Amino acid sequence: MTFYRNSLDISYHDMTYYDMFIGRDKELRTLQEMYDSDRFEMAVVYGRRRVGKSELIKKFCENKPTIHFAAVENSAAYNLSAFATSIFNAKGNVDLPIPNPEYAHDYVKLLDYLVDISQKQKIILVIDEYPYLAKAEKAFSSILQKYIDNSFSKTNSMLILCGSSMSFMENQVLGYKSPLYGRRTAQFKIEPFDYVEASRFVDNYSQQDKLLTYGIFGGTPYYLAQINNKINLQSNFQKLFFTTGGLLFEEPVNLIKQELREPQVYNSIITAIANGSTRIAEIAGKIQKSTNLVDKYIRKLIALGLVKREKPYGEKLGKRSIYILSENMFKFWFKYVQDNMSMIMKGFENEVAQNVWLDINNYMGRVFEDICTQFLWNNYKTLPIKPREIGRWWGNNPAQRCEEEIDILAIDGDSAIFGECKFRNEKLGSETLENIKRKSDLFKVKTKYYYLFSKSGFTNEVMQIAAIESNIRLLSLNDLI
Repeated sequence: MTFYRNSLDISYHDMTYYDMFIGRDKELRTLQEMYDSDRFEMAVVYGRRRVGKSELIKKFCENKPTIHFAAVENSAAYNLSAFATSIFNAKGNVDLPIPNPEYAHDYVKLLDYLVDISQKQKIILVIDEYPYLAKAEKAFSSILQKYIDNSFSKTNSMLILCGSSMSFMENQVLGYKSPLYGRRTAQFKIEPFDYVEASRFVDNYSQQDKLLTYGIFGGTPYYLAQINNKINLQSNFQKLFFTTGGLLFEEPVNLIKQELREPQVYNSIITAIANGSTRIAEIAGKIQKSTNLVDKYIRKLIALGLVKREKPYGEKLGKRSIYILSENMFKFWFKYVQDNMSMIMKGFENEVAQNVWLDINNYMGRVFEDICTQFLWNNYKTLPIKPREIGRWWGNNPAQRCEEEIDILAIDGDSAIFGECKFRNEKLGSETLENIKRKSDLFKVKTKYYYLFSKSGFTNEVMQIAAIESNIRLLSLNDLI
C-alpha cells in the first residue's frame, strides 16, 4: 500500500505525491467490498485530526468515479456554493448532465441533481468534514436522510461521510437520535498506527531507532510522514520539535486552540498528566481547579482521543483508575518541548535537543510497555493462553505491605502471562526474573508464563534459566517487528 505525504491537492485525480501510503489494509478491503456490491452503501469514517482519514478515502477512490466535497467552517451558503462547485468540477469518469445554475443555491435541488447522476451511473459521493456542513445547515442531516431513504437507496452508488469531530460523528451521525441513525452500512473509527505499522515509515532505521521514533512521533500518520528518513532520528526530532520553524514546534497547542475553548486550561491538564499527575485530585491540585471542573475538561480530552482512562488489570473503572495521554507525540511535546520553548527561541536548540536525547531512555519506559503489549496482541494466535484482556496491573502486596506493579498481565482461567519490560542500556538479569516471579505469587493461578522484554538483551544466567524452564520467553527488539 502507499501513504501520501504532504499532499496539498484535495482532488482525487492528477495528484502529485512523494511517498508511500502505509497500512489501512482492512479498511481498504472493506470499502472495496462495499463498492463491489450491487446496492447503495453508506460508510461513516471518523477519527481525530491528522490520523489519515482523508488519505484513506483518497486511496480507496483512486480510479473510481468520485465526487468529493470538503466542507469548511463557514456559512451554509458558502458550503452550498462550494459543494456545487465540487460536483460540477468533478474529474475522472463521472458523466455529468448540464447543471442548472439554481442548483448552487438550494440543497434540495443539488441533491436532486446528485440523485439524477447516481441513477445513471455508479458513483462515490464523499462529504469530508461533514460536521462543518451539518452545523452550518442544521436541516441537512434530515434532508439527506430523506434522500437516502427515498432515492439513493434505490441506486448502487456509495456515500462516504467523514469527520474529525468524533463526538459529533458518534452522536449526530451514528447516534440513536440522529436522523441518519441506521442508514450507514459500515463505520470506520480510524485510529493511529501501532508500533509495527508506524515503523514502516522508517524502514532503514535500526530497531532501537524505530522504537524511539514511535515513542517520539507516535502512531499518527501525519506526524510520521514529516520524518526525512535519509537523515538520522536525532536530526529529525531536533529539526521538527526543537527549532522555531519546525513543523511540530507548536503543533499540540495549535491543535488544541483549533478544537477547544479555554486552551490554556486544557494545556495545563495535559502538562500535569505528562509529568506524572494521573489522578483527578492530583491534576486538580496542580492546576488549582476543582475536581468536578477537571473531570469535565478531561471528558472532552477523552472525546478528542488525547487522553484515556486506564485501570488495573481485571478491575472495573473506579477510584484506582488513572488518566494517561493517548498520543505519544503529545506526551513527548508536553514533557520536553513546552518548558524549553524560551530556550529554543533564544537559539539554544542544540543544547535543549541534546539534553532531551540524553533522557530519552527514561521517557521510553511506558512507551516500551505499550509496544510489548501490542506485540502480544499481534501474536495472539501463538500465545500459550487466550486471554480476553492484556494490560498493566498495580495494587497492594499485603505480605510486603507495599504497592506493586506488573508491566503486563494476562489471565485465562488458571493460567497467566506475566510480563516485564526493560528499556535500559544494560542487559536484563536474573534479579528481574526473580522479581516478576515473586510478584506473580499475588495471583492464584496454576500455570505461569513469563515474558521478558529487553532493549539490550539478556545476561547469560537468564538465558541459561530460560533454556531449562520452558515457561520463560525472552524477547529482544528484533522480535517486536
